[in-house]
Amino acid sequence: REKREEILTSAFKDIDKLILSKKTNFVNGHDGLQATRARSIHSTLTMVVERKKGLIDASRIAAEAHNFAVEWGSRCIRRWTQDWIKTRELPHSNRGRHAKVYSLLSDPTARDAIRAYLRTNKWSLDPPKLKKLFANELAPDEAHEYSKQIISQEMPRGLKSFVEETLLPSMQCKPSHLGLSLSSMRRLMLREGFTYKGWVLEDNQPLKKKGPGRGIHQSDFICSTVGWLKDASVTLEYGKNHEGFWNCELFIKQLKEKFFPAFRAAHGPGYIAVVLVDNSQGHAAYAKDALRVSEMGFRPGGKQCRMRNGWFTCNGQKIDQSMLFPPDHPQYPDQPKGMQQRYLREHCDYTFQTLRENMPKALASIKIELIRKWEHRAWRFIDAYSDGLGAKDAVTQVKKFSSRRYTSHRRIPESLARAMDQ
Repeated sequence: REKREEILTSAFKDIDKLILSKKTNFVNGHDGLQATRARSIHSTLTMVVERKKGLIDASRIAAEAHNFAVEWGSRCIRRWTQDWIKTRELPHSNRGRHAKVYSLLSDPTARDAIRAYLRTNKWSLDPPKLKKLFANELAPDEAHEYSKQIISQEMPRGLKSFVEETLLPSMQCKPSHLGLSLSSMRRLMLREGFTYKGWVLEDNQPLKKKGPGRGIHQSDFICSTVGWLKDASVTLEYGKNHEGFWNCELFIKQLKEKFFPAFRAAHGPGYIAVVLVDNSQGHAAYAKDALRVSEMGFRPGGKQCRMRNGWFTCNGQKIDQSMLFPPDHPQYPDQPKGMQQRYLREHCDYTFQTLRENMPKALASIKIELIRKWEHRAWRFIDAYSDGLGAKDAVTQVKKFSSRRYTSHRRIPESLARAMDQ
C-alpha cells in the first residue's frame, strides 16, 4: 500500500508540474481537448492523493467538474489516469481522424497505381491532338479549350477505364453495379493535386517540351579596369538542331582567339590577366590525355583513356613511364595499360616456362621491411579479435597503431617531408 501511495504521489507531482510549466505545449493550446483531459487527470489525482478518495469516486467528481458525462466520462478519465501513471503520456484525441466511409480507392496500393497512371499519357483519347498540344502546334484558343477538355473529360474517362478494367481486377474486385462516375474520378485527380493551371500538378512547373530547347548562351568577360570586353564576347544559339551546346573546348577557343587579343588591345603589352570563371560544367574539364586514375581501367586494353607518359624517381633519377604498351607487345599492342600491373606481368612473355622462372624472383623482390610490417599488422588484428572486438572496432584499434597523427598546426615533421620528396 505504501508503494502504491508513492506511485500516485509521484504521478500527481509530475502532472502538477506539467500543467504549471510555461513550456508545455498542449495540442490546440491550453483551451484544447488535450489540456482539458490533463486537468481532469490532475483533479482525479488531487482527490486521490490529498483527500484520500477512491479512484472511481474521484473520476466521477472530475468528470462532472470538467463537463464530461458521468458514466462514460469517468471511465475515460480512469483510463487516462492509469496511462499517465504508467507511461507519463497524455491522451491524444482522434476527433476527425476516423473514416466515415471506407473506399477501396483509398488503399495505399490503389493510390500508388492511380498516381503513377495520372503521370502518363496513356489515358489520352486523342493521342494525335495531344501530341500537337505538346509541340505547340495548336492555336492559343484551341489549345486553351483542349486543355480544359483534358481535365474535365479525357483524364477522368481514361482514369475510369483504368480503374474498372485494370486496377480493380488486379485487386480481385469488381466494380459495383452503379459503376464509377466521372465526378468521382475528378475528385481523385484533385486529391492527387491535378488542377486546371496549365494542366500541371500543384507546386510544379508548367509542362514544356522535353529537352533544353533553343536559346542563347552568352559568354563574356568583364574587367575591373575597363569594364566589359566586348571584343572577347561569344554568342551561341544552343539547341540540338542549331549550334550545339557550350563546352570546355569552346571556352578554351574563346580564351585563345577572343580574350587574349582583346586583353592586350585594352591594356597593352606587359600585363598579366588573372581570369576567374564561374562554377560551370562547361569550364570543368581535363585534357584528353591527363593522368587520371579514375579514367583507367582495372585491366589493360579495352575502352579507356590513352594517357600521356608519367614518370617516377629511382635512385634520385627521373624516369619516364609510358602509359601505353609498345606496338610489338604480344597481347596488347599500342593499347593503354590498366591499374593491375604486377611484377609477373611486367616480366612475362606469357609462357609457362617464364612464369616458373619469374615466380621465385617476384617473391624475392619483396623487401623484408614490408613483410615485417604486414606481420605486425596481422598480430594487431589477432590481439583485437582475442579481446572480443568486432570487425569495425578491430579496424579502429589497428589504425591507432598503424597510422600516425600529427597535431601541429599546418606543418609536418621535416623527416616526413623529405620522405615524401623522395
